[in-house]
Amino acid sequence: MPLSKTSRQKLQTCHSDLIKLIEAVAETEKCAVICGFRGRYEQEKAYYEGKSKAKWGQSKHNFKPSHAVDVVPVPLNWEDIPAFEKLGEKIMAKAKELGINIRWGRDFTNLKDYPHFELTEDK
Repeated sequence: MPLSKTSRQKLQTCHSDLIKLIEAVAETEKCAVICGFRGRYEQEKAYYEGKSKAKWGQSKHNFKPSHAVDVVPVPLNWEDIPAFEKLGEKIMAKAKELGINIRWGRDFTNLKDYPHFELTEDK
């Protein structure tokens, strides 16, 4: 399932490992990239709206290239948690297969962030 032009543009702001991972997942799964790099304005907005616990400079979305990516299932239904779980499991399995160490926002203790995947320092 090819990524849309908008998804590809957002993905291109990400670290090469995340690009490789999401492109591989998109070969078999319908998904969209809703965020890669996040600038100061977008990060502060997300923080003040309660969509992020991180202020500017504290999020892996704020790295250039971004060390985080937000990916959603298509069609998008924010209430369909099983669809997010299914896509997330596919992303985690593909990351393991490719030897890319990531953490899933679903597993955060202070905020369940189902679309969020970020690189970890683990090797």
